[in-house]
Amino acid sequence: MRKVLRLAWFERTHTFRTSRALVVMLAIVVAVCYCLQGFVVSAVRSHASNVEKHSNVSVIELSTIRPDARVLDGESLSEVSGLGHVVSVVPWMQHDLDLADEGDWPSPTVSPGSLWATTYFEPRLPKMIKGDRPVSLQDDEILLPDSVPGGSLRHLYGKTVMFGYTHINGKYQGSYRTIPLKVVGIYDNSVPDKDGENPSYVSENTMDALFDGNVQESYTFAYVQVDSGDNVPLVQKKLAAMGFGVAGAAGQQDVTGILAALMSIGRFMFPIVLVCSLVFGLFLSVIWMKQRKRSLALLRCLGYTAGQLSALALVQVVQLVVAAGIAGIILGAGFSLLLAHSVDSGDLLNLTNLDSVVFDPVLALEMLAITVAGAVIGALPLSVRIAHTQPDALMRG
Repeated sequence: MRKVLRLAWFERTHTFRTSRALVVMLAIVVAVCYCLQGFVVSAVRSHASNVEKHSNVSVIELSTIRPDARVLDGESLSEVSGLGHVVSVVPWMQHDLDLADEGDWPSPTVSPGSLWATTYFEPRLPKMIKGDRPVSLQDDEILLPDSVPGGSLRHLYGKTVMFGYTHINGKYQGSYRTIPLKVVGIYDNSVPDKDGENPSYVSENTMDALFDGNVQESYTFAYVQVDSGDNVPLVQKKLAAMGFGVAGAAGQQDVTGILAALMSIGRFMFPIVLVCSLVFGLFLSVIWMKQRKRSLALLRCLGYTAGQLSALALVQVVQLVVAAGIAGIILGAGFSLLLAHSVDSGDLLNLTNLDSVVFDPVLALEMLAITVAGAVIGALPLSVRIAHTQPDALMRG
């Protein structure tokens, strides 16, 4: 066997040169499959918990739109908070809010209108344009929409701004007051949702300050954060049994559907590599046989046994496959990095950071092992045929 390995190593350059096109083709196949498999598996697996925390996958929406739905008030929401697997319950509230100083307007002649202060609930926040996506807001902080009548509010990022609101003095009575808040982020409001066209987001305590103790008797919506997306169906059943109007948060089915589709794509990558490797091994062994028939006959005459020639064919196929596999994995890791940076996860899964695990050693070894195994299986029939072919037959082809 040592003699076979020495001969295979000595002829490696010639072997690669005569099979260069096939090697490049296999490397490209491995690269594409590793890229897709690595991106899908690593992104979904490594960020499953992040998806649950920072998207609508683990959020349940309670609504009173249905006539027979239970009222959402302080007492009923306290019951919801006490359920198992419930992390938090946030009632949806809004209060009028505007820029008190005209000097903060994007246009000196066009009012930006009301910025409707809304209770901040991080999983529902759209993509950030300026600033990081906060898990929670401090009582003196606010998130503003990007686009308003007159222009953009990006110039207010990082500044402490005076905002005006209506203080309720009594029934049908109110007075205009101001409150200073620091703008810690600007979000993309290009696609309006149920919060309105230009809502701003503040903490629950800031919202209470705007209402100045005039707590709402009931709420239209409330959001329930569950500890895991797997437990959402269980909590939904409990809430429905308690009489609440229950629905998955907007986008929940879309997100889970996307994850399922990605995982389905990932499952096809290994079979594709296996089939391509089988074909590669078969074609390579045929080419190797045609190109080496005279030298094989000579090696038989020089004392090489049929088994040694068969082993030589397999060893040289493995050499080429390993080279193609390693090159493909390196290329695939690079493609995976580019793919991770090009995918805007804020639009896809309502996330702000998707750091794909570009190189996964286990995945790389699995991909390389499947590639080598497929090529060896593909080359095995012809290598066995070589072992049973006489030198004169090899010379005749």
